[in-house]
Amino acid sequence: MKSLATTVFAVLLVFVAACACRREPASDQHTAMSERTLVGQLLLPIGSGSRGVEVLVKVTASGGEPRVAWVLFDEQGRFAHTFRGNLTSVQVTAAAEVHRIDTEDIPEVDQAGQIDVGVIDLRNRLTEYRLMVRAADGKPPGDVRVGMWFGLPPVGPRGEPVSLGSRQFPPVALGSELDWLLPHEAHSIYFLVERPSGTGRGTEWRSGHQRLFGPFISAELPAELIMD
Repeated sequence: MKSLATTVFAVLLVFVAACACRREPASDQHTAMSERTLVGQLLLPIGSGSRGVEVLVKVTASGGEPRVAWVLFDEQGRFAHTFRGNLTSVQVTAAAEVHRIDTEDIPEVDQAGQIDVGVIDLRNRLTEYRLMVRAADGKPPGDVRVGMWFGLPPVGPRGEPVSLGSRQFPPVALGSELDWLLPHEAHSIYFLVERPSGTGRGTEWRSGHQRLFGPFISAELPAELIMD
């Protein structure tokens, strides 16, 4: 009987060990539990591209400082952003803030780990604005980046100007017409235009030339910006 009990006990130990091997590592379980995905959709006036509209997501990690992520959306306005931590706000801007969801209004996480903020309809809150950016007389053609702000653009810790060299500000050719979406009766609108130094493979945006235009109000926006 004693040998039989010993054998059964040994079999049980092997079974428990096998189950433990099949179980997910603790770190993977923690990751799965802490990861969330924000989803939603913007409805914008007819047109293509973001046209200056941005989705900004603020997340606070445990014991860390809040961080803001810039979230891309597709041609149908759909966006998704996976994060870890606590979602504290979702902000939509078009030079100025046009929509905001704070902590108390954020939907609960569903069984798929998603936070669905639904459809955000901005069609009646934004006005289309077309702007030509061209080179000054006698200046060479080329590509520029154009950023739009409500209020002065941000500066670095030493007062250096913001760099527009990112996916947020794709290059456009001088002489192009740009489409923007602005809130009704907006004030203190600034445009920052950045021309790189060099061309082709030698293009260097950070050491290029910048020019700030503004402030403007939506009723008196210029038809063109002239870059020297």
